[in-house]
Amino acid sequence: MHDPALVKELEEKAKQIRRDILYVLGHGGAGGGGHTPGDMSMVELGVALYYHHMKHDPKNPLWPDRDRYVLSKAHCCVASYAILADLGYFSKDVLTTYQDWHSILQGHAEAWSTPGIEYSGGSLGQGFSFSVGMAFAAMAKAPKVGLAGFEARQPKYRIYTITGDGELCEGQIWSGALTASSYNLWNLINIVDYNKYMGTQPSQGPINMEPLADKWRAFGWHVLECNGNDMASVLDTLDYAEILPGAKPRCIIAHTTKGKGIAELEEMHAHTSPIPKETYQKWMNVLK
Repeated sequence: MHDPALVKELEEKAKQIRRDILYVLGHGGAGGGGHTPGDMSMVELGVALYYHHMKHDPKNPLWPDRDRYVLSKAHCCVASYAILADLGYFSKDVLTTYQDWHSILQGHAEAWSTPGIEYSGGSLGQGFSFSVGMAFAAMAKAPKVGLAGFEARQPKYRIYTITGDGELCEGQIWSGALTASSYNLWNLINIVDYNKYMGTQPSQGPINMEPLADKWRAFGWHVLECNGNDMASVLDTLDYAEILPGAKPRCIIAHTTKGKGIAELEEMHAHTSPIPKETYQKWMNVLK
């Protein structure tokens, strides 16, 4: 259990980040375009990781021993941009340039342009495979230490990946999952943003992912579940994921709500959501 004061502080931070997401999408070069609902569903996950759980340094984004955060659902990058700007990876003034051709903040997360972004995203599924490679590299470089009569590798950092539930329809997700368990990549923690909706339909539409937890277990992973929009639940589950025994990679299935925080968005289940001027102020008032 975490200190209630910490939980409250991070809950307030999550509210601020949701307002910042709306600000970016309401003022950026995209003219209000973006993946607002998918950004909103994952806010607690990003806040818990960046403001409490991960080791990282905004003044040294390429610090070799930093934990890595890979946004495999890279179209929902505005949540990351809001967090990174708030932490000081770049100026908040840049947020209004989102999707401008010259901006460091592009429509999908881009490592080449944005300080703090680890992976340039595009096709879904690739970010997760990228994370598996990063975890393998960290493990391969790690020294062996004695643990209870046997030797195990102790990497200096972990890789945290956010995947979407619709993204799990990609075959390379499951190829990567099998690879991770085969090589005992226990430094890899995959978090599924399970908001139950993909681009144009419920995520259980074209391919049945249930029972989702059992599928990950069958591929050799430790599996935990949490309420991904409840800060205390997210914090406790992340802590538990790190102390699980054995050399298995970890999967957290985070049950979330698409468009969390704005009732109209929660009911729309939309993939994208333009933000007209009259809607912007209304939604911003809701998020106070």
